[in-house]
Amino acid sequence: MTASEETTHEATETTKEFAGRIVGAIDGASLALLLSIGHQTGLLDTIAGLPPSTSAQIAEAAGLNERYVREWLGGMTTGHVVDYDPDSATYALPAHRARVLTRAAGPDNLALAAMFIPQLGEVEQQIIDCFRRGGGLPYSEYRRFHTLMAEQSAAVYDNALVDVVLPLVDGLVERLRSGADVADLGCGSGHAINVMARAFPASRFTGIDFSEEGIAAGRREAAELGLTNASFESRNLPELDKAGAYDV
Repeated sequence: MTASEETTHEATETTKEFAGRIVGAIDGASLALLLSIGHQTGLLDTIAGLPPSTSAQIAEAAGLNERYVREWLGGMTTGHVVDYDPDSATYALPAHRARVLTRAAGPDNLALAAMFIPQLGEVEQQIIDCFRRGGGLPYSEYRRFHTLMAEQSAAVYDNALVDVVLPLVDGLVERLRSGADVADLGCGSGHAINVMARAFPASRFTGIDFSEEGIAAGRREAAELGLTNASFESRNLPELDKAGAYDV
């Protein structure tokens, strides 16, 4: 950067303005943690289904400790997510916010996306070590990744995979109804495979992923659903040699 470029940049943003941006980012990260907690504890769903309520009423409805719920509500109020009425000491989640923060929102639930912030924070120290020694982290270090991705993917697949996504490919739905061999390479926890296997019983579906955890989750779900046309393989994709084995 030249001296003139630096001067121009400084003229468009003051130190105070820049500091404000960074403080905003820190505040946003803190709010993301609270949203993640609210999703995992069910607090967001609970408060969305209640009339304006006290912290004790919300805690009772959610089956949680009131003291912790009160602190969470304080943070959510400060973050302008939850509204607080000081006269009645009640809290409420407005409907327009609940539409993007609860399980009822399906794929529009932003609280699910907020869960990636603590997920990445869990490996911060290992990543710092990678800066010093190089290399990377094995998939297994991201311990909650499959659980998180499975829930996020399910919100999309359950709502849109069969009725919206698959029909985008000309003739694909008809092929699946008639019977085809289908592979999902990098299937993760395999929920998409199981959704399709249930919708198209004449076809045979195989989920392939190198994650043992993901494959185990897919097999468990298939067994719970009683699916006989869904199978899963733990394989490293670069080493996969199955040319022509699948129709789709």
